[in-house]
Amino acid sequence: MHALPLLRGLAITDGCGNIEVGVILNMKITAIPQVCQRNIMGRFRVETILQTMSISLYPENEPAQNLRIKRFFMSVSMYLLSMVPLSLTVYFGISPAHLLIIWIVLALSGNSLFYLAFRLGYNKRFKDPSLTIPQMSLGIATTLYTQIYAGPVRGAYLMAMFIIFVFGCYRLNTRQLLLMSIITSVAYAATIPVIHAVDAEHFDFTVELILWTSFSVFMPFLSVLAGSISSLRTKLTANRAELQGLLEKVTELATHDELTGLYNRRWLLDMLGHEKDRSDRNGEAFCVCLLDLDHFKKINDTYGHNGGDIVLKSFAGTTARMLRNSDFVARYGGEEFLLFLPQTSLEMATICIQRIRKELDVTSFEDLPPELRVTMSAGIAQYHSRETISELINRADQALYRAKEGGRNRTELESQK
Repeated sequence: MHALPLLRGLAITDGCGNIEVGVILNMKITAIPQVCQRNIMGRFRVETILQTMSISLYPENEPAQNLRIKRFFMSVSMYLLSMVPLSLTVYFGISPAHLLIIWIVLALSGNSLFYLAFRLGYNKRFKDPSLTIPQMSLGIATTLYTQIYAGPVRGAYLMAMFIIFVFGCYRLNTRQLLLMSIITSVAYAATIPVIHAVDAEHFDFTVELILWTSFSVFMPFLSVLAGSISSLRTKLTANRAELQGLLEKVTELATHDELTGLYNRRWLLDMLGHEKDRSDRNGEAFCVCLLDLDHFKKINDTYGHNGGDIVLKSFAGTTARMLRNSDFVARYGGEEFLLFLPQTSLEMATICIQRIRKELDVTSFEDLPPELRVTMSAGIAQYHSRETISELINRADQALYRAKEGGRNRTELESQK
């Protein structure tokens, strides 16, 4: 196995055109072999052209994780914007150059670790997979460090604190935000003696006291406001989930039979309309089968409607289990069921019905006498090009009628007239 000198992680096997791609951190690499020849020494010479090379910033098929990474990039943008005033203070000689260098190192290393945690999924091990408090702590730490060396303009960086706490409203509640504001105020107070030691020339205790007091007074208020926003977001999310659940339930009721759980007549007729159009285009045959439980009224009279419901649900489950993934069964009405069998001839449909009948012959029904046996009659019709769905079902219904007239527990095909 020979490694290409152009890329680490890309290797080529000895087979002509067989390429193995080593992926590092989900790096997607596509390479196309152009020439593969074997020379007289028995070695292979492979020439490749690298067509595309892209790095996936987001994991695939993980919408929640993608959202966390997008919010993380929002916080990263704050660091990038903060570099503008910070660079200006260094450029005009207000702050020392090492402030910008150390700030970049702290921000870059900290956010790189956060991104790796998100990208590799380590954040999922924590109670808050968004890592809100650690991200806020990094922002607060870099801001306080900046204030120490920012000179007379250090008060301007307090605005960054407010942005950090607004960021916290995505995940933290009011109590957590208040606790963070108290800890931040204490940490800010601890930096005041450090500021005096580092920058005694521009240090004014009165000004620093006013700045700290203003921060300590307004930050709890902002925390309560951000907590209210967080609470509102939580309620909206819960309401949206509830509405989504109700919508799914309404959709279920609109397309499924409540008793058997099968598709209902309305849904199946709509689906048959689409299948008719497809069959008219490509000429593929399909069949419909009408099934009717024999003497169902007698079952209701003998065992009550609860007993009849048990038989209907059991029959629905038995029929659904005997079908292919491409087939559908719906409750057509009462004790009648309609089967849709795509790409199926009349002979194949007959075999399918016989399988269902054999399974029904040995089916026992829960809470009903074990000797109870239920039979069914069936009528089968195959779609004829350009006919209506009503005409198709009518032919299946006529076949079902003949099956009943012929003694029940039998299958009849559509009339060939």
